[in-house]
Amino acid sequence: MQKMNWKSHFIFFGIILFFPFSLVYSEGFDRGNLIFYGNGAFGIGENSGTLEKKVEKTNFPTFQALNSPYADAASSYVNYIFLQNAIKRHTELSSHVGELGFEYGIFRHIGIGLSVSNQTITASNFRTVDERFIILYSLLALDYGTLLNRLNQGEIYNIATQRRRDVFNSTSGDLSLFFHFQPNDPIDPYIRIGGGAGYERLFGGATNRVFGALGFRYHLNNRFFVNAELEHSNVYMVNYDAPNSGHKNKGNFAETFLKFGMGVSFTLSGSKTKEPENKMETVTDSVGSEIPIQTKDPVPETKLDRFVFLASEIFDLPTSHIHLEGRARLDAIARSLENEYKDFDVLVITYTTPFREDVPGNYENYDLGFERSQAISRVLREKGVNSRRIIDSTQGSAMYTVDSKEKVVIELRKKNK
Repeated sequence: MQKMNWKSHFIFFGIILFFPFSLVYSEGFDRGNLIFYGNGAFGIGENSGTLEKKVEKTNFPTFQALNSPYADAASSYVNYIFLQNAIKRHTELSSHVGELGFEYGIFRHIGIGLSVSNQTITASNFRTVDERFIILYSLLALDYGTLLNRLNQGEIYNIATQRRRDVFNSTSGDLSLFFHFQPNDPIDPYIRIGGGAGYERLFGGATNRVFGALGFRYHLNNRFFVNAELEHSNVYMVNYDAPNSGHKNKGNFAETFLKFGMGVSFTLSGSKTKEPENKMETVTDSVGSEIPIQTKDPVPETKLDRFVFLASEIFDLPTSHIHLEGRARLDAIARSLENEYKDFDVLVITYTTPFREDVPGNYENYDLGFERSQAISRVLREKGVNSRRIIDSTQGSAMYTVDSKEKVVIELRKKNK
């Protein structure tokens, strides 16, 4: 069987070693995203199934095994075994696949996808001379010795003219189910299972395909990612009309693939265009303590410190999607909360504008405010901050003025004893 060569090892380990260098610049899969991806794959040589055996049978010189000069049955059997092993080593199958598809995140850890794949199986050496012609040529001989010589001459000519040839080419549409283990991390491992149906182009017949895969995606940023995947698939020929002679391409073919690809994701929750703004240099106190706070839970009264950011420093405006830089800021705050401020509760307050792009008018925007505060709380919890320490709240657009900006305030408050 075909094995991985040094080039395959070089490509695989090169991609693996590349990932850690830009880990801090990455961001993970997000529920509700529409993801387009493309993969290329090659088989690692673990192929099996009846289709492989039929290719070997097509190349096997039956007439030489049955019409050998050996008189006894034991010698004829040894000759048959020798020819069988020689053909098996001489004819190797290799397979490669191209795939295009998309995935939609229906839940936090689960996505569903549709894809189109094309699989080609190639034989390293395939018979070019029909064995029937060799037999007819040998039957013109006048004696048994000349007949055997002509059989050998015909087979030697066939071996000399054998060539590489595609023996299978199928296009199928597949339905996949993705299970993501760390959907918000830069490296997103996942399990993928699915199946589909298609059509074999070279010899005809419908195909069914089932597969399972273990892979991961490495998110270069909140838009682009690369991925690697180890997939095992099995293709079955169905509704097949066998030819009267020649190669009968019927059966199944199982193979393990190493897949590499890249993709791009789009959020369906709104535009990701950032509005012009001046970055705040420090986390200064820009919101007064006299502002009334509307929260889901009672708020402790003792306030010790606060961190204030422009909303654009955390979110992709005008959505509640946290961008790369915002995640880095929240990660740093989460580390401080766990290492330096373990005895403090966290109050998250968001401030929004009264304007929405989808409808005209002036609105309080409490829904968007709570979505943003919950998104911040989710990141803090993922980084180890106890959920009982976090209080989500929003002011909506209640404190909005012409010169004000959308803000995010994270207050530290002493725990109640």
